[in-house]
Amino acid sequence: MKQTFTTSFLKRIAAFLHFVFACVVFLGIGFMYLNSNYGRGLDWLEDESFEQSPDFNQKVQSDITSIFNYIRYKEIFEANGEVDYNRTVLEVTAGPGDEDHTYTLNDIILYGKSLGYYLDETDNYVLKGEPTNLTEEDQEQLFVRYRSYQNEEDLTGPDQSFATLPELTYEILSRFSSYYSTYSRLMSDFTNFYFRVAYYSNNETLYEIHSNASEMSIDDMMSMGKYVYYSGDSHDLTVRTNFDSTFPSIPAMMAQTNPYNSNQNYIVIGLDTTYKAKDDYYQAYIAYNRARNAYLNGLFLVAVGLAGCLLTFFFLLFVSGHRTFGSKEISLYPFDKTKTDLMLLLMFFVTWICAQYLAPLISKILHLVVTEAYWDRANRIIMLACIYFCVILTFFSLLRRYKAENLWKNSFLYEMLETLSSSTFRHRLTISFALYLSYNVFLITLGAFLILRNEGSVFRSLPFMAVMVVWIAGNLLVFYYLYKNAGQTDMIHEALNRLASGETSYKVDVSEFSSLEVGLAESINRVSDGLETALAEQVRSERLKADLITNVSHDIKTPLTSIINYVDLLKRENIDNPTVEKYLEVLDQKSQRLKTLTEDLVEASKASSGNIKLEISDIDLVEMIQQTTGEFEEKYESRHLELINSLPNEVIIIEADGRRLWRVLENLYNNAFKYTLESTRVYVGVEDHGPEVVFSIKNISASPLNISPDELTERFVRGDVSRTTEGSGLGLSIAKSLTELMGGIFQITIDGDLFKAEVKFPIKN
Repeated sequence: MKQTFTTSFLKRIAAFLHFVFACVVFLGIGFMYLNSNYGRGLDWLEDESFEQSPDFNQKVQSDITSIFNYIRYKEIFEANGEVDYNRTVLEVTAGPGDEDHTYTLNDIILYGKSLGYYLDETDNYVLKGEPTNLTEEDQEQLFVRYRSYQNEEDLTGPDQSFATLPELTYEILSRFSSYYSTYSRLMSDFTNFYFRVAYYSNNETLYEIHSNASEMSIDDMMSMGKYVYYSGDSHDLTVRTNFDSTFPSIPAMMAQTNPYNSNQNYIVIGLDTTYKAKDDYYQAYIAYNRARNAYLNGLFLVAVGLAGCLLTFFFLLFVSGHRTFGSKEISLYPFDKTKTDLMLLLMFFVTWICAQYLAPLISKILHLVVTEAYWDRANRIIMLACIYFCVILTFFSLLRRYKAENLWKNSFLYEMLETLSSSTFRHRLTISFALYLSYNVFLITLGAFLILRNEGSVFRSLPFMAVMVVWIAGNLLVFYYLYKNAGQTDMIHEALNRLASGETSYKVDVSEFSSLEVGLAESINRVSDGLETALAEQVRSERLKADLITNVSHDIKTPLTSIINYVDLLKRENIDNPTVEKYLEVLDQKSQRLKTLTEDLVEASKASSGNIKLEISDIDLVEMIQQTTGEFEEKYESRHLELINSLPNEVIIIEADGRRLWRVLENLYNNAFKYTLESTRVYVGVEDHGPEVVFSIKNISASPLNISPDELTERFVRGDVSRTTEGSGLGLSIAKSLTELMGGIFQITIDGDLFKAEVKFPIKN
């Protein structure tokens, strides 16, 4: 009992610590994420100072641009070193015949105030505001005759010649804002940024010098922490500087503001990097260091928090669900006993509530301490934290269910699939399709509802994204099961094909099948077992037949040899009785026929079983056909049969056993001799078909050939059904078996009474 209490207490402590460390991680992420240097990696922390930062160089470039803008606008808005509010800055007319209207700087400022424009003193005199409730007179297009900030040639274009008075006012006030901002920051206030821009005529009698530190020399400025120096009389466009940037725009801006047609000019800029003046450079320096420290602190917090999260996570991963350390007994909370799929839906709804309502509420509170520029990032961090805690609770509930071995079994989906698996294929397909259709209709409808509700911002909506994820995941799951089922079907198809092709020992792995397909796989394996048994019986039967034929033939040969010998001895006696001589002749013929039949039986048995030792050699097929034809010509003439040869004049070499090939040809010639219609022709031919040679023998049968070619090559089958001719019915069967043993092809073709036998062998190259 005490150990159980201790384990439970430790689990609660670990869960609390995991929560704390997770908060530390999100706090550290906040320090890093809500930082102006976010997205720059970690190298800048070690290798970069404020003066090397991109923000610093951009600020210097901005101030250089402001200097040249100030020089241009100084001529427009100043007189004797002060702002001249009575200077004419604009001249317009309403159209032909109308008098010209001139506006001073003071007129424009007063009119701009009436439109709502103002210079924000707290933000470096940036022009702000916008016109409201413009009258028809304000919207009237005016012809511009003069602008103080544009040359006459620039006013000839249609887009520059006409404009409304509010548009022209905004143009002038924007330039005045830029001038006044630069004057305020760099000319009147104490600053760390010093500059001098000097232009001289060719004889140096005329000159213009613009500077905010007239008492400082060039060397004084270049002795500061950072400097820029450029002279127009140099032979190149090199800018001398110790900044990280070379500021390539300086030569062009120097040329644009040069009032003399000479190269006697220079610019020198010095920046005091000790930041004695409390200007915007000093403020940027302080902000950079604060951001750097905040980033380092955030990195430290993330590292510590992640380490703590991982330690507590793995501890909880090990002990979650166990009553005591090392115990295999799993205890479940009431929440863990609910159906798994119902729990997932519930936690999805809770996550949505947290993301939709809790996260925005916490974000509003966080806005009190976070600047407006980082509100969007802060909202994301809070949203991520809420989702994380919901996901971690769901994960450990699933883990306890897994350890208790009821993660899958304790679900509505499992019960439904179990019901379907015991149904017929048709019933299972119908129910599955109905559920799949309902699932898609529901999620598509929900997604459409969210689109209509959120309009353009729907793709940033967490609920919509969750619906999309669930919809895609569900369809991928269905595809997975269909793919898996298709794989099982392919395995069944392959098994049937192999069984059909004669691979009767093929078995399917039943462990790779599920549901009703398991029964199919088991049935196929039973069919395979049955075929194996039947094949074994058939092989055994064929072996017994072959053994019987061999044994019987051997037993017959001994008395048959004695009969033949005694008949031969009787024939040598001087017997005057013609009747006895006739009987002896019959005995001699029949004994010889019986001997031939016995030899054919043994030959057929050996050929069909492959129990023949072949002696393969190179054979000239054309020459062998010629020899065979010569030996059978006289025999054929006894039945008035004419042999017609069609043989090539070239040598065709094949690889075969000469004695066995002779037996094949002998059987074919004898077959033609026995069954050909008398006084007809027998055609013998050899054709070279490139990779193979074909020997053919054709004849007209004396008896109707009402039998298939396959039957003719079976043992003891004769084309002469009445059996009026001599023959054992084994000749063609032996010829086919021997041909195939030697690697050839034996074919028979029957077309009416035309009988054609072909023997094909590969030609040796």
